Amino acid sequence: MNDEISVNGVRVPLDFPSVPAGWDWKSLNVLCEGIYDCPHSTPDLTDDGPYLARTQDFPDGALSLNGMAQVSRATYLDRVRRAIPAHGDLLYSREGSYHGIAAEIPEDVEICMGQRMVLIRPDQDLLNFRFLKYWLNSRFVRDFISGMREGSGAPRINLPTVRGMAVPVPAVREQEAISSILGALDDKIAVNERIAATADQLANAIFDVAVQSVSPRPMAEILDPVLGGTPDRRVENFWEGDIPWASVKDVVNSVAGALVSTEECITELGERGSRAKRMPAGSVILTARGTVGLVARLTMPAAFNQSCYAFVPGETPPAVLFHLIRLASRRMMALAHGTVFSTVNMKTFQHVEIPEIPKGLSDSLQGELGSLHELIEENLKQSLTLSSLRDTLLPQLMSGRIRVKDAEKIVEDHV
Repeated sequence: MNDEISVNGVRVPLDFPSVPAGWDWKSLNVLCEGIYDCPHSTPDLTDDGPYLARTQDFPDGALSLNGMAQVSRATYLDRVRRAIPAHGDLLYSREGSYHGIAAEIPEDVEICMGQRMVLIRPDQDLLNFRFLKYWLNSRFVRDFISGMREGSGAPRINLPTVRGMAVPVPAVREQEAISSILGALDDKIAVNERIAATADQLANAIFDVAVQSVSPRPMAEILDPVLGGTPDRRVENFWEGDIPWASVKDVVNSVAGALVSTEECITELGERGSRAKRMPAGSVILTARGTVGLVARLTMPAAFNQSCYAFVPGETPPAVLFHLIRLASRRMMALAHGTVFSTVNMKTFQHVEIPEIPKGLSDSLQGELGSLHELIEENLKQSLTLSSLRDTLLPQLMSGRIRVKDAEKIVEDHV
């Protein structure tokens, strides 16, 4: 547990920022109308109905309805007996791989909680819900809760810890101003991602139409998959270098099929001492274990782990290669219909057929698809810059080290 001091009866970790005059520290529970635990049961899913939020639906603090599970009306009513989630509330994951992440409830959407989370309902006269979201997702709180465990199991934040969490509290008007500044950056990121998603859908449609009459061959006869690796985590100088290292989690979190950053990096020593070899930009990653069948292309040279295969562009140009692997993945899933599809291996590539695209058509497609991929990457890389700016401003604003007017000028230059 972090070293702490008591400020007005609130336990504040020593590595939390000092706050300016006029701000105060308060426990989360005194700033909220309620903090509600989730039902501790796994519901049956349906093809239609209210949404079921799970921790994997907001890994970066933004709740995505795309692909979210749904439940029946009866199940929804049963799971909202303690509290009906509404806009102005926050979901907060408190256990598992994505623990310690807060997300807003969208407007006009019926959602109930899955497991491993709580619903936080701030008192709007005391605490702006977006200000609280940014605080809970700040590096101060993330660092504070990152090592929390109950016993030797998965990371887990217990309910008393959530309720007692220290929150810096300026006047509500200043909370709203801070949220507005950070929200402007998030809004621009969201616009960029919508543009990227639209361009990706268009590229998919162009490719599918172009190859629908092309004769297929087994994938193994056309492409050469490469399996990745993981440097030994016990060797410290294998990690935290400058070589991006992609995992299944990075592919899951990629947008519009483009991987523009990775959560972890390795060193050249780590690369030399393992099977984790760098692939050039334009290479395509296919997840083979865990969340199987996801596809992303590298926008920079990167290594990757052994739960993925990579395909390197050559005779098949990069944009065409990406859509070929995506098509192959869909066909893998179709072959596995009605069974548990837990891994992809070399035998899989012998059974899955993909179009053997003639060079003339391939070159033509590369021109069309490549320009759309450039648009996608341009928007996502801008979003990466905006995200970095937001994450830099957030602790400065939350600690009062930079004032709202100064931050507004910085943000105006970027959105």
